Amino acid sequence: MTVKLRSRLAQRLDGEIAAVAAMPARCAVLQAQRAILWLRHGRAVEAREELDRLQARALVHPRVELAAWLHLAEGLTAYFSAFGGGARERVGRARVMANAAGLSGLTALCDAWLALMAFVDRDIERLVTHATAALAGAADNGAGAAHAASNAAGVAHAASNAAACRVASALGMAWDLARDEAAASAWYAFGRRAASADGDDAGLAALLYNQMQMRALRIRHAALAGEPGEAPAVLLGVDSIGHFDDAVGGSPRADLTPLLRAQLLTVQGDHAAAAALLEAHLPEAVAAGLARTGGSLLADLAWCWANTGELVRARALADQAAVEVLAEDPAHCDLDERAALHARLAQVYARLNEGGLSAQHADAAQAAWADDASQRQRWAARLRAAGLAHPPR
Repeated sequence: MTVKLRSRLAQRLDGEIAAVAAMPARCAVLQAQRAILWLRHGRAVEAREELDRLQARALVHPRVELAAWLHLAEGLTAYFSAFGGGARERVGRARVMANAAGLSGLTALCDAWLALMAFVDRDIERLVTHATAALAGAADNGAGAAHAASNAAGVAHAASNAAACRVASALGMAWDLARDEAAASAWYAFGRRAASADGDDAGLAALLYNQMQMRALRIRHAALAGEPGEAPAVLLGVDSIGHFDDAVGGSPRADLTPLLRAQLLTVQGDHAAAAALLEAHLPEAVAAGLARTGGSLLADLAWCWANTGELVRARALADQAAVEVLAEDPAHCDLDERAALHARLAQVYARLNEGGLSAQHADAAQAAWADDASQRQRWAARLRAAGLAHPPR
């Protein structure tokens, strides 16, 4: 089973694996790292086959380093398939094992992924804790590499770059959520430099997607608040994500890009095209872990149907979305998505001549927007207090 990727990172790992073929223990660790790269390029079937083989080997020849990398790999498998589903626990276990074994590069990388997961969970305290640790670990690992032998230095710098790229994505999105575009852009640029230095095309693709996703959400939310947007230009950017993913060998969640496009088409008023994309891609996305944000996309689809004459389906789906939001955890839910859901439902019910329900959801949207504004202020203050306003120089 061979996966050929064109990135410098993939080529380096292939070369290192070939060079240590006579050293099975070291080879297994590098193969686990390569399987993680395959996961990040969306090659889940090949990665699963390799990880199953390595898990069997780990039982026969136990080593803490290999076990730690395998825990990280299994955590990322869960993350990419369900944005949760035990991902944080497995990556946390990998971090504990890496730290106990003195594997500073792997520890920093685990912290970086945990920071990303904390952003998904909207947990600012965990995000700050893991981002701070990841940046410190990456800096220490990079500095240590300067005094190491050349091959070891390359590996250490690679680990430093990998952690920096991942934590930059988390902090870029955090600042985007806090509505500080300058700070967000600085972190995205920091991440792009780290990914480029590592030859990590998957990392670059993820940064591009995350940055575009946050920009698209701003446009969508502005439109729901009756403010002008920039959807046509961003649609070109969304298209470029898919082209870039194809060029670098795929991504783990290719179903997400069409959903971004659908949201922007809805903003533009192209309801038929948006409905077609949502109908095609929303079921898989919700099944694979987007249930938390899926409610507002259901409301978008109901709005599209209300505008294409499918009023009975629109009413049924709006009623479902109105119930879905009751399952959200107020402490860590996506407050902006909650507000978007209510704002969209207010529009749907108004179109269906349900004035009472429309007013009810309009009021709920106003309350959620106020909560969102408070969260943004809290996040900005917490990030600044933690010294995370600017990337390291």
